[in-house]
Amino acid sequence: MRADEKDMLLTSKQIEVLRMKKKGMTQADIARKLKTTRGNICIIESTALKNIEKARNTLKFYRAMEAPVWITVAPGTDLYDVPPMIFKEADRKKIKIAHDSAMIVVKLKTEAQDRIQHRMTVGEIDIAVDEQGNVNVC
Repeated sequence: MRADEKDMLLTSKQIEVLRMKKKGMTQADIARKLKTTRGNICIIESTALKNIEKARNTLKFYRAMEAPVWITVAPGTDLYDVPPMIFKEADRKKIKIAHDSAMIVVKLKTEAQDRIQHRMTVGEIDIAVDEQGNVNVC
């Protein structure tokens, strides 16, 4: 294990498996090389990918927390009412939004699809706007 690997969310085995996958090896190839089962390699790889996704989500949330504009959209809000809410808060902070209303709606539908049904929000959606006017859905 390299020195920079000791402070990661991945185990040395997960790193080893991901490196082999990156080289184009199949799970069966990796299992043979590490003298284990393909099922075990599948579990190691799956857990590693979940840890990576959790790390990405944590970083995204942390960056959003530092944003000058933070809005929580309540359940039951019409999706088309959200962009004006964002623009209003950004204007108060003198931030020019980098997206138009249509792009914001698309971003919401894409990144918060589990909290939207048709045109209505069915769960809370946190939205952050950074200093450059980038809208981030949390």
